[in-house]
Amino acid sequence: MKWLWIILLLLVGFLYWYIAKENCCGPVDSITQRTTPAVVAPQSIATKKTPLVSFSCSDDAPKYSNRWGAYRDSISNNLKDNQYLEITGLDFTNEKNSSGESTLALARAKKIRGAFKKLTDDRIEVVHERKSGNCATGKDHEFIAIKTLTSDAKVIKETKDRSLIYFPTNSTNKLNDQEVETYLDDVAERVKQSGEKIALTGHTDDEGEPASNMILGQNRANVIKNYLISKGVSAAKITAISKGEESPVASNSNERGKAQNRRTELQIIK
Repeated sequence: MKWLWIILLLLVGFLYWYIAKENCCGPVDSITQRTTPAVVAPQSIATKKTPLVSFSCSDDAPKYSNRWGAYRDSISNNLKDNQYLEITGLDFTNEKNSSGESTLALARAKKIRGAFKKLTDDRIEVVHERKSGNCATGKDHEFIAIKTLTSDAKVIKETKDRSLIYFPTNSTNKLNDQEVETYLDDVAERVKQSGEKIALTGHTDDEGEPASNMILGQNRANVIKNYLISKGVSAAKITAISKGEESPVASNSNERGKAQNRRTELQIIK
């Protein structure tokens, strides 16, 4: 009898525990379902930025990214006096050209040039090139290269007695170029020892009024003259004149030509 009561109590205890467990926490399966985190498929993440400008095959209509406006304004507002913009249009051999320009690449470059409304033509040079390979239909391509170039002062020695010294845009009163100054130092030492004379002729591009350019050319010649005098050359041995925009050596229709025209010719006279 004693053992019968013990077994009965154990059965009652187990039954009470099981009922309490079910009422409190629910079935084991439902607990697993509520606490297991859902698995979310990872989203694709773009690792390459969209090109600033792109074109479809055989098309000269630019497609601008949302970064284009800030990029364009940054260049337009921060271009220095001795800098200019070079815009290179590109195309593939298998593209059809219905733009009206000589090449599709040139048409693309001119469209981008038109977006830089704040910059005058003398601050932008437009060029075009042919890319190797074929244009992939259905894919937009980066057919434009934009870079900022600097027109610094420099010297080109044509002969041992004649050189051309080039100036940045609108510069008149400072060389600020080690190459030019080193060359002029050598010229000064030569004429001081030889007794030779120096003839300087200032030239400009055709930007601005002719009368102003005549003065600008004279100022450029005077910059060289004053530097040579500072190095001990007698002022009496130096002549400095200006021809302004009257004697260009290249076309003034683009920045590269204008840069060639902004020069002072230095001739050593025996």
